[in-house]
Amino acid sequence: MIGLSSGCSVNVPTSTQTTGHKNTYEYATKAVYTPAVSAADYQQPPAGYELVFSELLARHGSRGLSSPKYDHISLNIWQSAQQQNQLTAAGKALGSEIQRMMDANIAMGYGNLSELGKREHAGIGQRLAERNKTLFQQQADKEILVEYSGKQRAKDSGLAFSHGLTEANPALQQVISAPVANPVTLYFHKQPENRDYQDYKESDPQLLSVFDTLFYSEHMHSIARDVLSQIYTPSFIDELAAGKHSYSRPDETEVKVYNDVDAMLQLFNLYQIALGMPDEAGNKPWDFRKYFTPEQTQWLSYVMDGEDFYAKGPAFKGRDITYRMARPLVQDFFQRVEDVQQGDSEYSLVARFAHAETLVPFTTYLQLPGSDQPLSDGQLYTRENNPWRGEDVAPMAGNVQWDVFRNAENQILVRMLYNEQEKPFKTACQPIADNSFYYSFTELKRCYSI
Repeated sequence: MIGLSSGCSVNVPTSTQTTGHKNTYEYATKAVYTPAVSAADYQQPPAGYELVFSELLARHGSRGLSSPKYDHISLNIWQSAQQQNQLTAAGKALGSEIQRMMDANIAMGYGNLSELGKREHAGIGQRLAERNKTLFQQQADKEILVEYSGKQRAKDSGLAFSHGLTEANPALQQVISAPVANPVTLYFHKQPENRDYQDYKESDPQLLSVFDTLFYSEHMHSIARDVLSQIYTPSFIDELAAGKHSYSRPDETEVKVYNDVDAMLQLFNLYQIALGMPDEAGNKPWDFRKYFTPEQTQWLSYVMDGEDFYAKGPAFKGRDITYRMARPLVQDFFQRVEDVQQGDSEYSLVARFAHAETLVPFTTYLQLPGSDQPLSDGQLYTRENNPWRGEDVAPMAGNVQWDVFRNAENQILVRMLYNEQEKPFKTACQPIADNSFYYSFTELKRCYSI
């Protein structure tokens, strides 16, 4: 984030936005993927229903830095301090660690999946193949469609997922498509028809005011000084705080001021991304975590969650700018089920691979648990007033799966898995029975007006 000058209409929370677990390090949406439960714990479908189709939307797996930015700015700041002899004894080691991170990203390709990211999606594919073994046996002639956003990391996620499928069921190799790019549906936030959303992110006064409040509170400046004081002298931190240091990213010509909070956030982003790159660290684990306490990472993850909540998620009550662009994707989910009911489906599985910018609006549009509570004007997102958590909503490889069941009368039921755990649809949708995760397709069309 860059310093903002807009006035603030909300107050920063005074209570600590932590988990209550003092030793827990947090990573917000950069958390790595862990399936929530075992398939053995899933509810069984009602008698007479069998699985006939499955579809999935997944965020790409763990990756490196999306572009040369946090690493380059962090190194530039460090080099400025080095040139001025403003490094602490402990801070002298940071430069080589940043360079090591840069080298790792150059080697793997900025924005590409890490080895862990590939394993995350291979695991999802393997578990899906095992869970849906009967489906693939009974519909061996049906194809498996793999779509992606057009970005390499999404394509590679699809390939890793496909590898997991075929590892568990080699026969599927004959029916899996090569990944097909579908940016209109899976990279909708960048499409020309959604220019209003792009304008919202760039210049909406209400959004920028909230960002200013979240990122530049007194508490954030306090954390910044605590973190940076391990690396830089007090006088250098004072210079940063006074806005005396400006830098440009390699992919930008504009020179921007990086204050104390901005400098700290560059380092925090390296801490976050390092979690998903354990293999790329080689024999020496990444060393960025030592600059932060668990409580600091909890607060900073809260701030990052706040940014995503307002930029991609439920955001402001009465405004749907952050998620209405997901409607065509939601409609595609419904149409695939409709095709099954009408007997027109060519596929046993449709798997889509995209980004947090896709998954978060999708879950918000569906009003899934934790993504269904926008906030009123003057009410700032906090962990006390809202359940939205980036590590739950959209971790690396986060995913939503719909399993579709049919009986002899061609009645259709849908069960949803969210990060491989059964979850209810929005509260306006009625399941077939109390505490059931199965919904009639007719009911879902009614409650979502599709």
